[in-house]
Amino acid sequence: LRASWPLAALPPRPSPSRMRSVLLAALFAGAEALAGAARAPALARGGAPAMAAVPVAKFDGAAAGEEAVELRVAKAGAYLVHRKVVAEQANMRLGTAKAKTRMEVRGGGRKPYQQKGTGRARRGSSRSPLLVGGGVSFGPRGVGKARYALKMNKKEKRLAISTALMSAVGKMTVVEDLDTHFAAPKTKDMKAFLERVDVDTDGRQSTLILTKDRHENTYLSARNIPYLTLSTLDNINARDILKAKKVLVASSALAEIKDRYSA
Repeated sequence: LRASWPLAALPPRPSPSRMRSVLLAALFAGAEALAGAARAPALARGGAPAMAAVPVAKFDGAAAGEEAVELRVAKAGAYLVHRKVVAEQANMRLGTAKAKTRMEVRGGGRKPYQQKGTGRARRGSSRSPLLVGGGVSFGPRGVGKARYALKMNKKEKRLAISTALMSAVGKMTVVEDLDTHFAAPKTKDMKAFLERVDVDTDGRQSTLILTKDRHENTYLSARNIPYLTLSTLDNINARDILKAKKVLVASSALAEIKDRYSA
């Protein structure tokens, strides 16, 4: 169709520089729109967190309303919680790994072969780090936890825990204190309780129970269930919160959490 037009009627072809400027203007406009859309939720995350409602269940599994939860949330929540998890895993290492140097490996006292005349490299010991069966040059020395320990500030750790807890409200349920319901250690009773609060015991759903204090019978009832972690507030950590598919919080523990991590 363009070829059939008269030459005078043909629209002028834009120059390459003009086309580049138009494309750049369109790209900048799109980038500004995306940046504006991305800034809005970031500002919302940086402000005070919205109050979340967590369901409450009795020991028999019956619903008992909802509980409002509002905890502090970090602006860079993912970054802070990741640092907390890495520090927890690093601090779990005992640091007992130890490799022997060439001085500590047994043997190697005799010169393997003569100094000259073989055409091979000079060797004074068969336990050189360059040889199989020799020592290790820069291996771990078993200096303990100090080799791997990572430090976080106290306020950072608290903020990371509160951010992890607030991110878990979608899988959280508030339950009664378990101390009065386990007069004797009974794993069967604990498993029945988990089933009543909608834990998939057949699928071995990873579950975390948070209690305020340690109760011996409750601990003994839970320790033989491999997919269940029973933790007190003194031992709370971000790794268990993130790993769990279901988080059960005792009512007394929730009151302590609100007092400790409230926004």
